[in-house]
Amino acid sequence: MDMRIILVEHPIDESLFEEVGEALATGSIVAFPTETVYGLGASALLPDSIREIFRLKGRPADNPLIVHLLSDKELDGVVASIPDAFHVLYEAFSPGPLTYVMPRGELIPDEVTAGLETVAVRFPSQPAARALLAAAKVPVVAPSANVSGRPSPTRVRHVLDDFAGRIPWVIDDGPCEVGLESTVIDLTCSPVRILRLGVVTAEMIFEKTGIEAVFWKDVVQDEVVERPASPGMKYRHYAPRATVRIVLPKEGLSMSDQLIELMDPEISIGLFFSESSWDEFRSKMDAFPPGLYVYTYEGASDLSKASHHLFDALRTLDEQGVELIYAEGFGGENAAAYMDRLTHASATNEDAEIRQVLFVCQGNTCRSPMAEALFNDRYGDTGWRAISAGLSTIPGWPVSEHSVEALREFGIDCRGMTSKPVNRRMLSQASLVVTMTTLQREWLRRSAPELKDKIISVADISEQSQDIADPFGETLISYRQVRDELSEIMDDLHRFLQQSDHL
Repeated sequence: MDMRIILVEHPIDESLFEEVGEALATGSIVAFPTETVYGLGASALLPDSIREIFRLKGRPADNPLIVHLLSDKELDGVVASIPDAFHVLYEAFSPGPLTYVMPRGELIPDEVTAGLETVAVRFPSQPAARALLAAAKVPVVAPSANVSGRPSPTRVRHVLDDFAGRIPWVIDDGPCEVGLESTVIDLTCSPVRILRLGVVTAEMIFEKTGIEAVFWKDVVQDEVVERPASPGMKYRHYAPRATVRIVLPKEGLSMSDQLIELMDPEISIGLFFSESSWDEFRSKMDAFPPGLYVYTYEGASDLSKASHHLFDALRTLDEQGVELIYAEGFGGENAAAYMDRLTHASATNEDAEIRQVLFVCQGNTCRSPMAEALFNDRYGDTGWRAISAGLSTIPGWPVSEHSVEALREFGIDCRGMTSKPVNRRMLSQASLVVTMTTLQREWLRRSAPELKDKIISVADISEQSQDIADPFGETLISYRQVRDELSEIMDDLHRFLQQSDHL
């Protein structure tokens, strides 16, 4: 798919948005920046376009979307009624990173609200987002522009990592100012409830408006969310492939001292900390573990800077193929949104709603990444997600050019995927491991005999399937053949997963 990237210059020329605004209003998908994160936009009035967003993201269908508007003058038909608290909150916080849940209006289709009788609405302050909304002249749904479960995008390169060649329009206006998603507040109950934490806190709401807001988990303990009223209430979010662990301040023990205790030369580690913490840590270390990667932000520990860089750090460190990421934590109410994102990112696979298939080949640049991309494109919204790794590879090698081309012909973009060596953590967390050949299956079973029951090869999936030969170094024709063979077994694999009760 051809993709057009609009580079925004300031002051904004609103005529730049006329064509993309019309395209969005008539059915196109448009990725665009807000002050919080980049969104994947579609007209809130077109069910087919909304369903395309769910398909592209691999987003569960019961996870509602947020409608973006220019101002409260556009609420007619979007909401059925306006609670009294809205006007006070709107004057204090909008446009900005606060989302309001109100009774759903007659214009909003079921696809937006997951069938709920409420709708979430917000008014972004980011100039390019507002120019796009003005040009489109329709309500716009815009979940974060990332594959569901991955860290949210705060830069255009994050959007391209997940959707290059898969969507027709991208608006680039640089890094997002805030870096964390909006606060979502439910106005249909008393007291009003915060459904998703963001930079607008309950304390800020009370100070500016006198309205008391409570967090939903503080009202109903151990509530099981069957149909979430807001994104962020049910599913695992913001998670890189690496395991994430939070390092919190401790009295009498500096961050650098804690990091020294956590170092393990046997695994590759990523660090996300302030520059000052890293400098102090570096001054105390005689030697660094060989697989250490570092992402720092400027200056001393600072919540605002850490929030701004969090998702970029998780994505950047993940691209290095690290197994474990240690990230700086903060205390206090103001840090609730940041800690909420980190807590979600650090959830283990056992905590996640989505189960994992691990495809394994030799180098993780041809067969297994193609299998990963094909599976996620077709079945990524069914409660399963695929990842891939190699038995003998160097972390960070790009997927082969012929693999990219072969998948592009199927409308799938896999640019940005990089190789990762398979390790015991991957094997343990995956619900099913699928190798490209029976020899690879036997090698893994010997290496991890306690996990052998969940390690199979593609030849085990059905009577028609067989080993997939390595096309490395051959022509595009060979890569197309591998793509077609993998594509044919995906339906059989999905049936296998549904019928395997022990997985």
